[in-house]
Amino acid sequence: MKKVWNKWIMMIAAAFFVSMLNVTVSMAHDGGVTLQVFYDELQPYGTWIAYENYGYVWRPRVDRDFVPYATNGYWINTEYGNTWVSDYGWGWAPFHYGRWFYDDFYGWMWAPDTVWGPAWVAWRSGGGYYGWAPLMPGITVSVSYNYYDRIPDRYWSFVPCRYITYRTVYRHCVPRPQVVTIIHQTTVVTHHYTDSRRRTYFTGPSRREIERVNNTRVPVYAVNDRSRPGRTEIERDRASFYKPEINNDRESRAQAMPSRMERRDRRSTTDLRNGLDDNSANRQSVEDRRREVRDQPTRRSETNREGDARIEERTRETENVRRGQEQERNQSLERVRQQQDQKLLDKNDLRQSSDKQTREREDGRRQQEARERLDRDNDNRRMQEERVRDQQRQQEQQRVQDQQQRQQQQQERTQERQRQQEQRVHEQQRQQQQQQRMQDQQRQQEQRQQEQQRQREQQQRQQEQRVQQQQRQEQQQMRQQRMTQPERQAPSRSESPREQRGNGSRRRD
Repeated sequence: MKKVWNKWIMMIAAAFFVSMLNVTVSMAHDGGVTLQVFYDELQPYGTWIAYENYGYVWRPRVDRDFVPYATNGYWINTEYGNTWVSDYGWGWAPFHYGRWFYDDFYGWMWAPDTVWGPAWVAWRSGGGYYGWAPLMPGITVSVSYNYYDRIPDRYWSFVPCRYITYRTVYRHCVPRPQVVTIIHQTTVVTHHYTDSRRRTYFTGPSRREIERVNNTRVPVYAVNDRSRPGRTEIERDRASFYKPEINNDRESRAQAMPSRMERRDRRSTTDLRNGLDDNSANRQSVEDRRREVRDQPTRRSETNREGDARIEERTRETENVRRGQEQERNQSLERVRQQQDQKLLDKNDLRQSSDKQTREREDGRRQQEARERLDRDNDNRRMQEERVRDQQRQQEQQRVQDQQQRQQQQQERTQERQRQQEQRVHEQQRQQQQQQRMQDQQRQQEQRQQEQQRQREQQQRQQEQRVQQQQRQEQQQMRQQRMTQPERQAPSRSESPREQRGNGSRRRD
């Protein structure tokens, strides 16, 4: 009878356990993707640590010189602005969700969050450099304008402007000692983008500015969704990111936790508990609910069979068996957890092998991209040289045209001076001719006057000759009359004036 009772108790406990698992799975399914996806997917690539004030944080298994948003990745331009594309297989989460911070003991660590973004960084520009720095936990875009001056120098990465679009941008970051000097030569870039959900992201320098500074075309990629975690896929003009909507309610946060983690705190365990009070309180509430469900049959049996000693004894035995079953269940849960860990390890091995092949493909792709980039650089250099030669030819043609134009202008001025000189000569000649004509006219007039004077004198002489001839004729007539008259005549009378003139002329004759 006792064995049958134990079997019934085990069956009831198993049914209760399965029902609780179904409830948990259904809650996770109905609530969508939770923070658990970060804990599970990033577990093989790093260590989860219970950190004071931040809860569970992740430390990647990378080299000591690792810097977020500067190592093993590059920038592309999308509708969100400058977007980080990581070459790490796990880069889909830490570079697009949550915040990074630096710990002097652990190094760079990542605190999860539920909002996707193209890159949670702050930007600066100036002096021929572009710079960016990861935002710390608790800092949003709306409050980070006053946060720039408090960003530590070691958070900043700077590259010359011409390398901002290179896929090997991390190789061109300036050494850390130069960062302090460059920061004082730059100013804050506050360009931002707000999507349809009123989420604001920093975009960094605009595409037109990069094209203007580098004198090259910057392609713009469309952002698409991926169905599973993994490296970002770049195909032609599209970039595919795994960016699920993370369920951020309190219950999902309480249930999500890493399968393995380290509890470390350099100050005290009290601060650690204070930093994780939310998760601890939620786990305690879950345990209380489970205990209440487990104790309900006991309360019913005590209420319905009150006063029955044998039932109480059986109840105590049942409680003891239940405790044993609880221990067995905990052991079975531990075995299941170990099996899950083993599966995760196997999955990690498979991922490592696939990552190795992927890295080889990526190396080949990067080499091909390097060759293509070298070819593009050579083409750009040739195009630049051709543009320079074209500019030189144009300048030479312009100089020749200017010289010809100056010579033509000089010839025109010379011809104009010659025309003016000829006009002056012609004018002088006309003046001389006019003067000559005037002089000729004067001479002709004088000649006419002289001719008229001679004619008048000649007429006067002719008239005098006629008068003289008349006088001679009269005198001759008078002489003839005298000769014919008797010598004796009457006494002489006084002579008239005409007679006197006639006598005088006769005397001259």
